[in-house]
Amino acid sequence: MKVPQNGLSTDLPEYRPEEGPRGYSIRDKLLLFTLTLLSIAILGLSSAAFFLSSSALRRARLDGFRSLRESFSEVISRFFADHRRGIATQAESQTFRYAASELSAGYQELIDDLEDAGLPVDDALIASLRGQLRLAYEKYFAPMSALDISKSALAQIALLSREGVIVQYVYLVGNSAGSGNESPGENGSADSLAAKVRAAFSKTTYARAVERYQPSIEAVVSRNRYNDLLFIDNRGNVVYSFGKNWDLGTNVVSGWLANTNLKKVFVGAWYGPPGSNTSPEADHVMITDMEDYPAKNNRPVMFLGCAISDRLGEQQGVLVHEIDSRQITSIITFDEHWTQVGLGRSGEAYIVGPDRRLRTESRFLQELPQDLTIPIYNENGSPDGRTSILAFPLHNQAVDELFAKKAPSGVGEVTFVDERGRESLGVFGMLPLQDLNWGLVIRIDTDEAFKPAQDLARLVAVGGLVILVFAIGGIIVFSHFLLGPIGQLVTTAEKIGGGDLSARAPVMTSDEIGFLATRFNTMVDQVVAGTNQIRKILETVNEGLFLIGPDLIIQPGYSRATSEIFHREIVGLHFLDLLRPTGQVLEPVLVPETLEATTLYLELLQNPKIKDKLIAQTNPLLEVEFRQHIPKGVDRTRYLEFRFNRVLAAGKPTQIMVTVLDVTTSVSLKRQIRESEARAQTQIEMLFGIMHVDPRTLQEFLTHTEAQTDSMVQALEAGQFVSKTGETSEQRADRYARLLQTISRSLHLIKGNATVIHLSYFENLANDLEEEVVTIQQAGAISGEYFLPITTGLGQMRDRINMTRELIDRLLEMQKVFSHKSSTQNGEFDALAELAEEVARRSGKRVHVTFDFAAQVPAQPESLSETVHTILTQLVRNAAAHGVELPFQRVNSGKHPVGDIHIFSCRPDSHCFEFGVRDDGRGLDFSVLRRRAVEAGYADKEAIGQWSEAELTDMLFKPGFTTVEQSTRDAGRGVGLDAVQDLAKRFGGEIKVSSKMGIFTEFRVRIFNE
Repeated sequence: MKVPQNGLSTDLPEYRPEEGPRGYSIRDKLLLFTLTLLSIAILGLSSAAFFLSSSALRRARLDGFRSLRESFSEVISRFFADHRRGIATQAESQTFRYAASELSAGYQELIDDLEDAGLPVDDALIASLRGQLRLAYEKYFAPMSALDISKSALAQIALLSREGVIVQYVYLVGNSAGSGNESPGENGSADSLAAKVRAAFSKTTYARAVERYQPSIEAVVSRNRYNDLLFIDNRGNVVYSFGKNWDLGTNVVSGWLANTNLKKVFVGAWYGPPGSNTSPEADHVMITDMEDYPAKNNRPVMFLGCAISDRLGEQQGVLVHEIDSRQITSIITFDEHWTQVGLGRSGEAYIVGPDRRLRTESRFLQELPQDLTIPIYNENGSPDGRTSILAFPLHNQAVDELFAKKAPSGVGEVTFVDERGRESLGVFGMLPLQDLNWGLVIRIDTDEAFKPAQDLARLVAVGGLVILVFAIGGIIVFSHFLLGPIGQLVTTAEKIGGGDLSARAPVMTSDEIGFLATRFNTMVDQVVAGTNQIRKILETVNEGLFLIGPDLIIQPGYSRATSEIFHREIVGLHFLDLLRPTGQVLEPVLVPETLEATTLYLELLQNPKIKDKLIAQTNPLLEVEFRQHIPKGVDRTRYLEFRFNRVLAAGKPTQIMVTVLDVTTSVSLKRQIRESEARAQTQIEMLFGIMHVDPRTLQEFLTHTEAQTDSMVQALEAGQFVSKTGETSEQRADRYARLLQTISRSLHLIKGNATVIHLSYFENLANDLEEEVVTIQQAGAISGEYFLPITTGLGQMRDRINMTRELIDRLLEMQKVFSHKSSTQNGEFDALAELAEEVARRSGKRVHVTFDFAAQVPAQPESLSETVHTILTQLVRNAAAHGVELPFQRVNSGKHPVGDIHIFSCRPDSHCFEFGVRDDGRGLDFSVLRRRAVEAGYADKEAIGQWSEAELTDMLFKPGFTTVEQSTRDAGRGVGLDAVQDLAKRFGGEIKVSSKMGIFTEFRVRIFNE
């Protein structure tokens, strides 16, 4: 851009007029006046042409629809008359009479025939076949869960008669006896059973009757395009189905289809008037309305039924024809040839029943809202799209008048709005059908019906527009010469407003307009000079500087450093978009709370009543983390600081100036200092923690803790990460429970040992992991993700072991610290007294510990000493937490307020070493043990009363069993005594518990050695 250097002063005050909407120009007013007059004339002519032609088109269209209504009525009436006549004739034919007689008799004798064929039909066989049927039902009806028919279908299996079970198994399941879910042995057994049943079934009278009459029936069904043909015997059993569907073998009176129209057609045909043997008529044929039929995947069907009698006139059953809704739809749409019958692109004809629901498919099924259609399924039970038949009641004016019988003779014409919201022109009328109260509606969109009238009106309007264009052209030529100089001045102002500061207004005349153009150019030169000065400042500063308006939109004119910091142009962006991830090179990392606080902070900035100092103190963006994406490189983390200053005008904030500083280096240094201080603090705490511990005891603790940690990691890898093929959910839950119990036991041992030697950082970590285990155990369904916190915690445990050993290596150089350690007569077991006092103190108790080590721990095996120490740790903790009472309770019982805990060891003989812990506390309360055993599910209230005290005492060693209602840091997790028993069994030892309520409790461990 070139800026003229005209030497004008840049100290002039800034003038910013408030811009408002521009009014009409002189030329616009001339054009508007002409346009209004001509538009009124064109509108009048077009309206007259449209109304005259649409009236004629309406009459012609309705005449055509009336003729089409009569044709449809005749075709539908003939269709049902042919079907009624056909079924009546078939019911009187000799073939169908014999077929009905033999099928009914064969069905009743089916069980006897099977047993004669060598297949014993006992309860076990029927139960097995019902199981196979249930699998087939579940597999078939599972995709149709939206129809809610699977429950009734499954329930009817139990209602099937033995004959029904056999027939359904042979025809519906027997061809694929294995469901695919059984094991190879089960599948082979199912195939063998199917072969036996089918072999015996083929020898029955029923099977031979089906084979004999199947070709004749197939010919009738194919010729008449029946959806299915059924025989129902005099007991209501469906003894034959051509389609071999799920209604075969059911009882329509008491089975799962008792609420369907199949029962209605059976009862109506059975009790209806019989036809003549010489002249069969259709008046004894029963016909039902259309319904969603569960046995046909809830497809809409209708039934025709006619009673079949033998030559003596005795009724044998009912012949039923099943007609699919698609046949009716095909007739009413002339096989979808809508255009050929005069329905055009938007017309349709449909049949509606007395419930105002469709009996034929809508032409515009795909355009209907989903709540006006229902899903349908094919013969295999798979989804097959959606249908509008019987899906929803119609509430348009045509259907309302049709069933309100307001129209004379049940016919009429109406303009209405259909279910798609389209205005329609149509006719309606009742169909002359016997036993069916159906109506016919024929409609077409008014847009298509009156399109010729619209075309005529459009032609008139186009002619008027041509005249209008010529008139406007004349006005434009006239205004060009009159208003040309003013237009040039306006154009120049628009260019400058759009950012082109090089534009100048041409001085075309010496009149008032020419003087105005000269003064305008002078003002532009002054503005350009001031703008250049501001631009130099913005290109020089190193900080990001930009302005945002009251709407928080970033305004043009910001420093060069701003683009370099954000790696993009930010003009026109909302300020908060800089703080949201949008896939840019520099991506912010902000929590939603900080973004919300920023929004509130920006609102405060625009409040003139809030002081600047207070606003600066609440700035939430003093340290904002950003992630800088580097192509083909490693992403970098940067930190930006945002500062805000208000721009005031007349005491009110009009803009906000934002300053952005890159503080990445400063933040990184601060964080490195904090991390170094934290690590140093941790090492100091660990150093002071281990200095008071005997080196040998500390080394044994670290070795034991490392072994337990490795054991837990191995258990996690074996029990949680190894895939278990064919494992059930119950087996997986049991495996996870055992894994958690193993981890809990090891953690409890680590925590107890850490407590003895006062290593709080190990004790706290083990306690936190125990809390995680309890949380997982209380969860419902446990998955692998639940073990991630435990895996992380075990990693921390290993890190602390390594760090402790590093500190020990450093301290080894200071041999004096570890070379002298005071000891007492009880050696390494003195710490147990401190443990007991610490646990008692946390529980609000007081204890006194005495020792009686009459025998030393055997030297072999080497690990026995560590095991004895671990067991005594758990027993002492148990005595202080569970055994000893609170001081006031002991005083009330006549005891000393300080409880006594006695630790002892002895050798009853040369082959046995005994040790244990005895307390003078409350003893074992067997009533509490019984109650907790019932609550834990080990026995019911009746059985627990028969348990001996020894059996109740054994409950103390069950994993997870505890007598404490609420778990604490020292008790209540049910793993301490479980771990003790496990350690004793490793050395072939045993534990004996003796107790007297209110007097004492003693745990004695016996270890046998060679």
